[in-house]
Amino acid sequence: MQKITPKTKGWNDETFNYNTQGEQMRLFIAEKPDLAKAIAAALSGEFKSFSNKGVGYYTKGSDYITWSFGHLLELYKPEDYKDEWKRWDINHLPFNIEKYEYKPLEQSQKQLKEITKLIHKKEISEIMHCGDSDDEGQILIDEILDYAKNTKPIKRVLINDITPEAVREEIQKARPNSEFKTMSDRGFARSVADWIVGINLTRAYTCAYRAKGGNTTLRVGRVMTPILSLIVDRDIQNENFKSIDYYSLCGEFIVDSTHIKANLKTEQKVLDKTEIEKIKVAIESKQFNIKITKTPKKENPPLPYNLLVLQTEAAKLYGYSPKDTLAYTQTLREKYKAISYNRSDCQYLPEKIYEQSKGILETVKSNIGAQDFLSKANLIIKSKAFNDKNLSAHYGIIPLNSKFEFAKLSEAEKNIYMLIVKRFAMQFYEAREYIAYSVELEHDNIKFSTSASKTTKSGFKAVFRESSEENDEVELDLENIKSNTAILQSSEIKTLQTKPLPQYTMTTLLKDLNQVAKYVKNETIKKLLIEKDKDKKGESGGIGTPATRSEMIDKLITQGFITCSSDKKQHIKSTQLGRDLIKCVSPMLSNPDMTALWFEYQKSIEKGEMSKEEFLRDVLDSVRLEIENIKKANLDIKIAGAIMCPRCKKGHLRRLKSGKGVFYGCSEFSNGCKFTAVEKNGKPVFGKQ
Repeated sequence: MQKITPKTKGWNDETFNYNTQGEQMRLFIAEKPDLAKAIAAALSGEFKSFSNKGVGYYTKGSDYITWSFGHLLELYKPEDYKDEWKRWDINHLPFNIEKYEYKPLEQSQKQLKEITKLIHKKEISEIMHCGDSDDEGQILIDEILDYAKNTKPIKRVLINDITPEAVREEIQKARPNSEFKTMSDRGFARSVADWIVGINLTRAYTCAYRAKGGNTTLRVGRVMTPILSLIVDRDIQNENFKSIDYYSLCGEFIVDSTHIKANLKTEQKVLDKTEIEKIKVAIESKQFNIKITKTPKKENPPLPYNLLVLQTEAAKLYGYSPKDTLAYTQTLREKYKAISYNRSDCQYLPEKIYEQSKGILETVKSNIGAQDFLSKANLIIKSKAFNDKNLSAHYGIIPLNSKFEFAKLSEAEKNIYMLIVKRFAMQFYEAREYIAYSVELEHDNIKFSTSASKTTKSGFKAVFRESSEENDEVELDLENIKSNTAILQSSEIKTLQTKPLPQYTMTTLLKDLNQVAKYVKNETIKKLLIEKDKDKKGESGGIGTPATRSEMIDKLITQGFITCSSDKKQHIKSTQLGRDLIKCVSPMLSNPDMTALWFEYQKSIEKGEMSKEEFLRDVLDSVRLEIENIKKANLDIKIAGAIMCPRCKKGHLRRLKSGKGVFYGCSEFSNGCKFTAVEKNGKPVFGKQ
């Protein structure tokens, strides 16, 4: 057989099928090490490992399998393009870069070098791109191939289910990577655009802030800054809220020996107490017509966790931060092979997982011992979670068919594992069945109402009481009521107060971040945010991803923009620095509008209607305009303790560090003011320069 090379006439990435043994020799590049193992398990032939401390590759038969672990490359820093850009100077901004370059992350250099060697290995004839089936997964492997200057044909393998049968099926269905070019362009465009906004505007706002006497870096970003804005707005609303009294009338009725409590129905809050008092007198001991509406309902077991729901539950039950919960799941995933992909944004499961459920639950039993909720699971039941149509790039977080020593886990890891296990086991329980009652009582156009329910079959709630969704509805049996009238036995006027939305806790903030559209006043932007999430179950106009949200919250804490209490509630509050930042940034940054508008651009890129270069030019133009506004605005912000320069009377003194220690310099240094002062007791000494 003639040896075919990329220069051979008739080359294309669909028909190339050659190696020295007369069969195809492929290199599979997986996004994560565990996916590489799953691919190796699915292929035929002898398995060999050439891996040391996570660096290397496997062979299976004639195939090679290697892996990334997240992004192995990062975009150049400004100083990598020009040495003078290392100095933070607003006059350098925005950075005008003709071609955005990538370089290896320091911690990833060894693995990247191994992958590059394999790509150029002569006997390897075809590359199998096994990134996750979303934008990020597409560019994560594409950037490696670009960096390695690959010229070999590439096939795209979309793997959601890591069972051997499913992996083999997806390998058979592999498509030319060229079909995913517009998805790749879309992903690269978003990644570079985030860099353009974050780097340029962080430097611009920081330079302006320091010119006013501030010493801190004001970091901004497309996702991080709107999250901070949500927190700041909530805090300010809470502080400025003026509570007013309003009044409610609660009545206790008796009908056929059953006591029912109901509240007066009003179109709006009653602010005049005399109005309520008149009603109370008018209805005393009166007979009311009663109408009861009965609706049979079912409450299905909650779906398996995605990362956001797991972080929310862990914060509520154990007070774990999102960052800690992510870390615990990472250990369970990587060290113990105990759970499926832990950063998933999906709560549904492949239907093939249902077929493996018996083995998974038996393995779980061997790990944690006999448990009531395991023995009562009914594997004939198949919950609505098993639905291939609702899968995203991943599926819900569930236990794997992997044995390990449960006793070796930390207490927190045990807690997280048990949450995941119980949610999976719930999928094999019947729904709770109940009758929902809607009760209305009326006398002379005065109406009282209430709701209640009666459980007719406990279903999953008989076993999983503590894990079920919160339900404040009153349990009451109204089945035996035959009368059409009820007597008001007593009534009570309650004085209530209007309350603001409570300050955020970690739980409530995480819930809000997947539905920020509800706070957006611009209907066009709101619609775009909701459309962005139309194929994502559980998301409704959110910002960021479950993994990036926890990362952004952690950054806001570490950079001093917000605080988080150390108690179980994890109350979140904005700091003065956080408020200062939101006060001075433009709505372009503080609102989620940018995410919504970029989504519209990205759709155009994926359709081939717009190039990524055009999009990036538009982003740079917006950033350039923002920087001009920053220069003109002379930030309307007061820095606590800022000291005006005694020499130029224009700049402010900044606390700086040098090799010899700490000193103070004027913020107008670049404009010619060379004033400096030494520090003593944390203050500048003006007599010693």
